[in-house]
Amino acid sequence: MSQHAAFAIDISKIKQESTTDSLKIIKKQIGAFTKKKEYANAIQYSKKLLQAAKIKSDTSTIDNAYWRQAFYFDKLNQLDSSYFYYDKSYTYNLALKDTVVAGERLLGMANIQKSLGDYTGALITAIDGLKYLENSSALEATIGLYQIITVSQKELGNQEEALRWNKKAFDILKKNPKAEISPSSIHIINITKANILAEKKEYSASIHILDSIAQETAGKNLFEFSRAICNMGHFKWLEDANNPKSETLLLESLRIRTSLNTSSGLFSSYIHLAEFYFNTKKPKALGYAQQAFLQSEKLNNPVATLEALDLILPLKKELHLDLSNEAITYSRIQSQLEKSRQAVRAIYAATRYDHDALERKNLTLLAQVATKEKQGILALSAVVFLLGVIGFVIYYKNQQKQKEQLEMAYKTELRLSKKLHDELGNDIFYLMTQVQKEATDASASKKVLILDGLDSIYQRIRDISKEFTAIDTGKNFGKEFFALLNSYSSANTKLITKELNDGFWDEVAPKTKIELYRVLQELLVNMKKHSKASFVAITCVKNDKEVMIKYVDNGIGFNKKESFSGNGIKNVENRMDAIKGTINFDSKPNEGVTATLTFTI
Repeated sequence: MSQHAAFAIDISKIKQESTTDSLKIIKKQIGAFTKKKEYANAIQYSKKLLQAAKIKSDTSTIDNAYWRQAFYFDKLNQLDSSYFYYDKSYTYNLALKDTVVAGERLLGMANIQKSLGDYTGALITAIDGLKYLENSSALEATIGLYQIITVSQKELGNQEEALRWNKKAFDILKKNPKAEISPSSIHIINITKANILAEKKEYSASIHILDSIAQETAGKNLFEFSRAICNMGHFKWLEDANNPKSETLLLESLRIRTSLNTSSGLFSSYIHLAEFYFNTKKPKALGYAQQAFLQSEKLNNPVATLEALDLILPLKKELHLDLSNEAITYSRIQSQLEKSRQAVRAIYAATRYDHDALERKNLTLLAQVATKEKQGILALSAVVFLLGVIGFVIYYKNQQKQKEQLEMAYKTELRLSKKLHDELGNDIFYLMTQVQKEATDASASKKVLILDGLDSIYQRIRDISKEFTAIDTGKNFGKEFFALLNSYSSANTKLITKELNDGFWDEVAPKTKIELYRVLQELLVNMKKHSKASFVAITCVKNDKEVMIKYVDNGIGFNKKESFSGNGIKNVENRMDAIKGTINFDSKPNEGVTATLTFTI
């Protein structure tokens, strides 16, 4: 080996050691800033850490740098920026196939959506996170996702569903009694259950839980103790407005929280006291509401600020005080909050779409590599090419035939619909009128039974007719599409979707719209018949080339190996094949169903 080569190797080693040392130095600097709560400086040095880690191709440090920025932006309550870097880390860990860390990042993202009051978005993100964390060793993170789903369901008014998810968290604790779960996490789960029971007006059960926490933490953990007695005082007041213990508990909690000087705790105490005095001592209530407003500004929490203003505005109005400043502030914060919600939704929607597209691209590339390896020699390539041409011709003819069959099927559906309604339906209706008119020996009760039976048949025929009615594929398709979705929402099943831009469907072909409509109809009918779902979410995302529709429910699910031979699934797969699209199902028994539809435009 030459001296120059040896010298080059030494230089390389020196550079590598220098980079490693620089990473350690930057981390120490970040740690010092963190201790001083100088989060803005910690963010700047986290960016330096990211650059240095990329030079060294240090994957764990790259992820750590992304996570640090997410964490410190969260501390500064710059939630959209925090969400952005959580998403960066999530995407990076997916690429590394570290699904557990990816699930933990989704936990951070869902927490931010919950903090912004976007409970629907938080719900969807948390359910995605469970795909990576359920049945893993990350028990506290899994419980965290259950907690987010529980709170989101509670805030969306689904109290029974909230209790079901709350129970899942307790089930983990029972199955893993030696798991290292922080006492604070356990208290939060218990307090959440108490809050849900109070929403259901089951105050005795709720207060019993809070009283147990208060006894457990008295003299040991003032933070948890003050939270428990504050909620207890509030629920005792809701149960009985004249209960003298309510005021005592609320004021005692405020006294403790003042000594602890925790803004989140003080905000909660001031809000509950403002509500307590709202109807009896309005000036006093206003004072507490204004104190809550000041704490919300310290927290830099727009949702908390709006909650305080929701009390201040009506109190000032009843006390004949000027409220113009508060009204302007309310409007401004509400607008900013909505922008933040939309921003974080857009970040994750784009990431999910890109991730799914990347998976499909990787599968295509693997197939291409396999084909090239099998080609071998030029002669074989020629044979493969020839076979490909023949296959293409057969495929093309099959596609044409399938297209003709679909058109014929659609015409048959319309003809069947018309025949059922116009001929059989009208004949039954005529028979009903004759039974009503003609006097026969039949008793009145028998006539009623006959009429009821005929009416039931007539209504069912009208339902069948409606199912096969022609679909408006023009400008009104968007309205018709959402009318279909909303028609399956009921008191027992909550269906959540999001309004789309007016031009969302403009580039989609009419026949594609028809097949897509029927596929969603099939999924929703199956959901109603079989799934026992209480929650369904449907989202639509589009880019220049593709549309992706995602269906998620929390029903009983199914075993893919056993159910993939069913006519319903074959039917929707055939329809998606007809429009050169795909439908992928992800389900397990008792864990709901996820269906992802994609097609090109």
